[in-house]
Amino acid sequence: MNKITFIGAGNVATNLSLELKKKGYEIVEVWSKTEASAAILANKLNCTTISNLNKISKTDLIIISVKDKYIKQVIDNIIDKKTAIVHTSGSVDLSVFTENKNPAVFYPLQSFNKNIDVKFNNLPICIESNNRELEDKLVKIANSITKSVHLVNSEQREKLHIAAVFACNFTNHMLTISNKIMNDNSMDFDILKPLIEHTFKKSIKNTPIEMQSGPAIREEYNIIEKHLNILEENHDLKILYSKITNHIINNDFDQ
Repeated sequence: MNKITFIGAGNVATNLSLELKKKGYEIVEVWSKTEASAAILANKLNCTTISNLNKISKTDLIIISVKDKYIKQVIDNIIDKKTAIVHTSGSVDLSVFTENKNPAVFYPLQSFNKNIDVKFNNLPICIESNNRELEDKLVKIANSITKSVHLVNSEQREKLHIAAVFACNFTNHMLTISNKIMNDNSMDFDILKPLIEHTFKKSIKNTPIEMQSGPAIREEYNIIEKHLNILEENHDLKILYSKITNHIINNDFDQ
């Protein structure tokens, strides 16, 4: 399984295809809804583009890396139902492949950006297939780019994706709010960076619940009330602060 066709030219497709090429896999061609995006990625991969999903060349594996809402549409438009085909989504069930004979999921658990290099050596890749032979081949591909390969079924992957949203997307949004508060009050966000770095290092090295700090876990209601008063003019932030505070107070996550 050396020849690979990529459907999509976004953040995931760009990073994954370039890494696979580095490891010696031949990227045969790239398709994208936006032809210009396909051309940019194909140029980096030194391969061709295709404008029609019905004209996929002879290939060993088709990797679909498009937005979740387009996965089913893309699958339905691919005439070839025999070639091994995977999608890279964390939240789309394997059952989306209704007619394909060799379907699977190849989900790299990372937040990708076209313009930021990602190291793959310890990046988790989650694999699911109802075909043992295909599963073994995908595990082999995954092992060539990372030391962290996991067999995860659709139900587990959906829960994993929710956990990832909390750990990554929601956390980043909290940092965005923090940044805005600093900017609005003529302070530099850099002041908070040592605290942020220390917080993440602690939670990665230890159990996050054991590292929880702040007025909520200490139940310092006078400080909480003061913060809520300061946020009075921003109703959304006041509600958000209140809900997160109450969740910390009322959930000790005893194990």
